[in-house]
Amino acid sequence: MPPASASPPHAQTAHLSLATPGESHDTNGLNDALAGRRFSGSLRVDGFDVPLPPGDWLQLASMHFDQKTTAGELLMLGRVKNRRLMGYIRITAARSTSEPEAGFRASPGCDHQNENTNVLVREALEPFGHQACWVMDHSFLAPLQAWADRANKLPALERAAAGDLAAKGVSYPQEMVDIRFTRAERWGLLEVRYVFNPEEDHITSTNVATYTDSDWQPANIPRYPEKVAYVNKLTRWSGDFWPRFKAAFDAGQPAVSR
Repeated sequence: MPPASASPPHAQTAHLSLATPGESHDTNGLNDALAGRRFSGSLRVDGFDVPLPPGDWLQLASMHFDQKTTAGELLMLGRVKNRRLMGYIRITAARSTSEPEAGFRASPGCDHQNENTNVLVREALEPFGHQACWVMDHSFLAPLQAWADRANKLPALERAAAGDLAAKGVSYPQEMVDIRFTRAERWGLLEVRYVFNPEEDHITSTNVATYTDSDWQPANIPRYPEKVAYVNKLTRWSGDFWPRFKAAFDAGQPAVSR
């Protein structure tokens, strides 16, 4: 994700004042007006056709950023079933705006497999140059419950998305499993987190106070065979999806790179 700018951009959420009561038309449990925009297949973000996993994805929040050497978009999507968040996608798409192109710093977590990383696949990691890697860990969502508390230092995009979910009456679990794909060249960067809810496979997590106490930590997960199997399932999915993601990045290259 790009570094914070001196004047943080404003995150956009759905205009809920336009929502009107009505019946739900699908399994997400939301009427069309409240659900807002839906996407499936792929979504164009800053010139990249970002591939989406199967299902209908609702827009939760978005923002643009314009910094010294880069500009781009941030976007959060969610997949909802019976007013429960079953997955979300966090997209960072950016382009170099400087001459010569400045490139992008090395993707955090792709340098080595640490105590929080379940899986790391690194093909390249050249700071401000060629980068290609993906990482699996877990997202601890409990802090989102306090999205309205400004003392809770959430990133602007996450705060806006959590507010949107609250306004829609959508709940979410304490934790989800997070797969972050990253591709970068000097001309651009695409980083996408595909986040899955293990409840969809009837897997629950122990209530814990902090991220490091999680069942999904590499040091803890061997005690839970069903969670090990879930990580293995998502590892296979990631291996299949990774080429689609890389192809989407390559297709977004400018016709003439400066």
